[in-house]
Amino acid sequence: MSKKSPASPSRKTCIPLSLRANLLRWATLTPDLGIEWYATPHISILLNASWTSWSWKEKDRRYALWNLSPEVRHYLGTARHGYLGLMYHTGEFNYKLTSTGRQGSYHGGGITGGYLWMFRPSWGIDFHLSAGYTRAEYDTYTLAPTGIRVYKEHNASRNYWGINSAAITLIWKIGGNKQ
Repeated sequence: MSKKSPASPSRKTCIPLSLRANLLRWATLTPDLGIEWYATPHISILLNASWTSWSWKEKDRRYALWNLSPEVRHYLGTARHGYLGLMYHTGEFNYKLTSTGRQGSYHGGGITGGYLWMFRPSWGIDFHLSAGYTRAEYDTYTLAPTGIRVYKEHNASRNYWGINSAAITLIWKIGGNKQ
């Protein structure tokens, strides 16, 4: 009589992933989607991406950006609800919400922490906050009456220490252990 080993090929295996949507970003009309891979029960790798591009008031106002944000998380305790991690973020932006616009790029990183509340085996909410450093490099401009950009300042930069992101994210676990 032979016993089947737990690692036998007949046993179904699932890749432990979750799909994510940051509801705070969606509320600002900035679509945000992410995927999280659970390398171990306590360690995960996350990649979020955001993109938006819109203008109004006859193109005098502008709000556009793209953002990539990878993160490594360590889930704490046996219940694995709380976590700490490291994040990096990079992207480009073009904001013109007043008479002066800013267009450029940014990058930075920091520490992250949060709490994962699973209200169903496959569905949950992730409350997340990260703090650290961001450096933005940009040009400032105004628009002439003809719609042509008039640059005010080239190669400006700003360094920022503080809150880098906040999120309330809807989670859908699609594989692996759903506990």
